Amino acid sequence: MSKRSVQAQMEEFFYAELLKYLKLAEEKRRWNVFKDIPWERANSDSQDTLAHCVETFCAVEMYLPDFTAKLLNMIRASRGRSWFHVNWGYEESKHSLALEAWLLASGHRTEEQRDEFQNQLLNFEWELPFDHPRQMVCYTMIQELATFHNYRRLEKIAAQNHDLALVTALRLISVDERVHYNFYRNTVKEWMKHDEPGTVEDLKYVFDNFTMPGRTQIPNYDQSAIILAKTGIYGPREYIKLVKNPILEDLKLDKDFHKMEEREASDNARKQAEQEAMKREQIALGHGHAIPRNTKPGQNQDQVDEDGSGAGAKPTPPDPDGSNGSAKGRPTPFNSHALSGVLSNLKGSELDSEHAQEDEPKKSPLLELIGVDPKDRPPGSSVIMAWESEAERLPGSRGMGPYDKLDHTLIVEGDEKSNNKEEMREERAEIKRTRVKNQRLFRKYDGQGKD
Repeated sequence: MSKRSVQAQMEEFFYAELLKYLKLAEEKRRWNVFKDIPWERANSDSQDTLAHCVETFCAVEMYLPDFTAKLLNMIRASRGRSWFHVNWGYEESKHSLALEAWLLASGHRTEEQRDEFQNQLLNFEWELPFDHPRQMVCYTMIQELATFHNYRRLEKIAAQNHDLALVTALRLISVDERVHYNFYRNTVKEWMKHDEPGTVEDLKYVFDNFTMPGRTQIPNYDQSAIILAKTGIYGPREYIKLVKNPILEDLKLDKDFHKMEEREASDNARKQAEQEAMKREQIALGHGHAIPRNTKPGQNQDQVDEDGSGAGAKPTPPDPDGSNGSAKGRPTPFNSHALSGVLSNLKGSELDSEHAQEDEPKKSPLLELIGVDPKDRPPGSSVIMAWESEAERLPGSRGMGPYDKLDHTLIVEGDEKSNNKEEMREERAEIKRTRVKNQRLFRKYDGQGKD
């Protein structure tokens, strides 16, 4: 019997993972956007900054038709992966509805603003960032982990604003995102078993070219990104600390995308060979000390180059950090011919706004089904839709504290509701045992050329 191809083995893996995913979702994780969130506890006194952040994530979710349809065309021949993707789209649609419901229930946005927001965003279209299915698995793994941390850090701000409705919604959404991440993470690990060099090459390529979805479609994205960074929800530092480094650590890769154990063994062998060579080159001096042949008394050993020339400290190699423009805080400028038409349409709608104010506020069909009325407060303005206004100035530069017990609780809950929960427990324990070693290795190979 001929050996099965890697593709056949991966298809079998996808289908088995899909079935376990569906079983756990139906038994432990399904939630109802209309019944399981206390929308009446939405806080109308919560900060405008909180609404801006929620609206930004809601804007990303508006491209769900593109996320679902375009990737589905790429993977339609894989039953396991395509069916999982359809379920992923269903769960993401609930996230979008929950964020939208909070904006309306809290009174931060009106139904008219929601309509305008939706219509303007749908003028733009999201495209697949990569054209290979395995690269898209790597991309989605990275994006899902980033999204998990976005929501769980936003939850902290919601808690500070005493908004039980948003806290509950974000808690449910965060667990979903963690489960999504674990599905793609398991897939990458499975691929590494069959084709480690190719999978690592794809992973490196994706990290080198990674941007969050919606960046080139959402108007005024740069200002929204500034708000997210200043509140400490997500920025370049969070991307490196909470997303890129943990993924590499989990996959046992260093920052140059080499296996850390192999890198350390190779480095130790190189050092041992250098020490043996140095011993052979040493000569005895009259006063009983020994120095390398190419040095002179009084010269510090640290000043000797690797080639023994004694010319000075070894040069620092260029920084190999593969972070893209997003990670370095330099977003691509938003530039689209469609923007001109959007601006024209917006100006036209502003001319009719005075007459619209005389009518009764438009009712929200979503809130009617939930069974709550929007809170009575002056609606806020949208950073995304306010084409000519400046983003709100925020005090200070960062607002979030260190990784805390809540974060760990959400991670564990997401892992326990994922496939292969026993493996997840073992891996969390292994990561905890080796964290000191891994952090040392990260510092060692941080692109600065320092041992």
